[in-house]
Order: sequence, then structure tokens, then C-alpha cells
Amino acid sequence: MKNNKLYILFFLLNVVLAFSQDEIVLSNSRFLHKSNPSFFGYNNLTKVGVLYNSISYSSFSNIDNKYVFGAISSERQNFSLGIDFNSLSIENTATNFNRGGLSYIYKVQLGNEMFFLPALSIGFGSQTTDPSGLIFGDQLNSITGLINAESKDELAQLITSTNYFKLGASFILHNYDFLLGLSLMNLNRPNTSFNKETSYRSPILVSLQAAYEFNINPYERRFIPRYSYLMIYMNAVRNNNTYNAYFSQELQLGEFSVGLSQQAGYISGINLNNVGLNIGLSIENFDLGVAYNFPFQNVGMYYSPSIFELSVVFDFSIYRRNFRGQYKRIHTDNYY
Repeated sequence: MKNNKLYILFFLLNVVLAFSQDEIVLSNSRFLHKSNPSFFGYNNLTKVGVLYNSISYSSFSNIDNKYVFGAISSERQNFSLGIDFNSLSIENTATNFNRGGLSYIYKVQLGNEMFFLPALSIGFGSQTTDPSGLIFGDQLNSITGLINAESKDELAQLITSTNYFKLGASFILHNYDFLLGLSLMNLNRPNTSFNKETSYRSPILVSLQAAYEFNINPYERRFIPRYSYLMIYMNAVRNNNTYNAYFSQELQLGEFSVGLSQQAGYISGINLNNVGLNIGLSIENFDLGVAYNFPFQNVGMYYSPSIFELSVVFDFSIYRRNFRGQYKRIHTDNYY
């Protein structure tokens, strides 16, 4: 029974930690505001978007993750507002995690094409688990092999729900070619423990983002589209004594894009967790995306899940249809 308790607690704790990371989104560079809320004010864009991915583990059917966001900018007042909501549910365990946030971003122009976007964020989180969906040690009948309907385990009364608030701060510095960002989350270190008698303070999450994009067809050769770019992106995250890094290389060929991604982590050593493939298509004001990762597994060291992901983003800009094939990802044209 004791081992069963430890297993359940270990599993729930790892899910919470995994949920707090941004690696759960494969299209990290296209949903950068999930890692850095300052991105809600990027280029004064007004957007809405939805994302869904299915995370497959061997021990469970799958984990469903749903994410929605909206961003609105005020050009005259030099500020933007962003709101997002994430819902994650784990099948066969009756466990759900919900997280939402509101961000305020202010725009500071440092030069002709250099912009600084500091932001403050406030968010909420809730975690709920129905003990009836879990199987405790005292429910197992070793003689008959049957599972009893109810458990008298004390842990079943502790695992119910918890709610918390969290604070964050971030900034982005960028121009027409590069982007550099820093994000600090859980500044108030909220208590996310199911058992309020035993406090678990979430560690401060520190993440660093960097991106660079350049034209791979400056002389307008005919064998590739006129507006073709390569964007290199990195997001590094520190959580307590663990480190995670996301890398991507995305080729934009007009309205079509294709890219590779890699995720690595460090706990007791450096491990390459997975590699992924993502494909995107821009149709007028819509950006459509699909992604999949191929996990690596090391028994006894780490277990990386496979993730299939779909996303749709709508840009409200009235000038989007007049891009004339200009699909550069890092830009400053909408600030003016």
C-alpha cells in the first residue's frame, strides 16, 4: 500500500511539473507567448489561436491538452493585452489541470527598428482529481483478483482539488532580424499541493528565448520562392535543478513552411528526449500547423512521450492579405 501511495504521488507531481513546462507545445516558436507573455504584444498584432495535442504514454491511453489565446494591441497607447487558457486532462485517472492568465505588455522603441517589450502577468491554476478514478492498494483483492469499489486509504481523502494564483514578469528585445527574451514565472511561488497540510511551493521558472531569421534567397533565384527564410529558435528552461531546451530550424517557403525540432533535458546527465517535424500553411489571415515528435526512451533514466499536434491562428490585421508573399516571421512592419 505504501508503494502504491508513493507511485500515485510521484505520478501526479511529475504531471504537474510537465504541465508547467512549455515543451508540451511542439510549435513553441509559433506560440512563443506560452513561454514568454511579452510576445502577446509582438509587432502590435491582434490575434486569436487554438491548439490541440494528444500526448501518448505507454501506461495511459493518452493525455489531451487544449490551449487557446487572444491578443489585442493599442497602437496609440503603446500597450497590449494578452489572455490565454490551457486545459489538460489525463485519461484513466480523472485528473485535470487548468491554467489561465492575463498579461499587460508595454512597448518601448529604442531605435529605428529596435523594440523592447516588458510585461507583467497574473495567472490562476486549478488541479482536480476524482479519487474514484484511482485504484489504491487496499482495493486489490489478491485472492479473487477483483477490485473493490471503495478505498479506505487516507490518501484518497487528500487528493481532491487545489487552486492557486501566480505572478510573472518577462521582456522581449527584437528588431527585424533577431529576437531575445527572458521570462520569470511563479514569482510568488504558489502552493500547488493537494494536501494543504504539506506545502509544496512551485519553484520559480526561468526561461530564455533567442531567435534569428535570415533571407535564404536574397538574389531571388527562381528554383525557390522569392520570399524564403530560415528561422533558428531556442528556448531554454530552468526549473529547480532540472534544465530543458527546445531547438527548432524552420524553413519558410512563401506561404508554406517546414521545420525540425529537438528537445533535450538535463537531470543527472544530458539526454536528447525527442526530435519533431512541423508543417505550416498560411492562407490569407489564417496560419495552420501540424506537428509530431519522435520520442527517445532510456529505461531507468527518462521516458519521453510522443505528441501529435494541430493548431490554427487567425491574424486580424487588415494588411495581412497585401503581404505580396512576404511571410517573414520576425518583423516590425506593424509598429508603424
